[in-house]
Amino acid sequence: MLRCLTCRLGCGVLSSETVDWHAARWMAQGKIKETYTMKPKARPQVAQEQSPSRFFIVDNGTVRDLEPQEYSRAPLYETLGSYSVERRFVKPEDKADILYEGKKPPKQTVPVLISHNGHATVLASWSDLESNPESLMNVSEVRVARAVKQVFVLKPL
Repeated sequence: MLRCLTCRLGCGVLSSETVDWHAARWMAQGKIKETYTMKPKARPQVAQEQSPSRFFIVDNGTVRDLEPQEYSRAPLYETLGSYSVERRFVKPEDKADILYEGKKPPKQTVPVLISHNGHATVLASWSDLESNPESLMNVSEVRVARAVKQVFVLKPL
């Protein structure tokens, strides 16, 4: 159910394409602007200490979990948290910065943007994301990640 921006009534007739067209027109006229809210996703109750699903690789633009026996030359990341992205329209006089619900992510981490189609982009820092909030337009999830190195230990047989 979409709520119509013109008459403020619930309207089951409008499609998302119609709403996007109206929103783009009103943004071009300066009547509204968009802002993004990042909400932390709930963590699983039982967290294993060295779970392989905590570690992932961004390989050819897609995110995939690291298998315990796998070796890869691609950068390896550890997931410290994740945010879901909510897009909102506000009045032109309102602040249009990215809003974080809860704690802001640590400065030593990097954002990994995962789009609706599964394509992943690793940004250099959180300031890159805050300076360009339009990059969140087609993003479904933002992972808080820390780059880690793969270390191999040689044991005598």
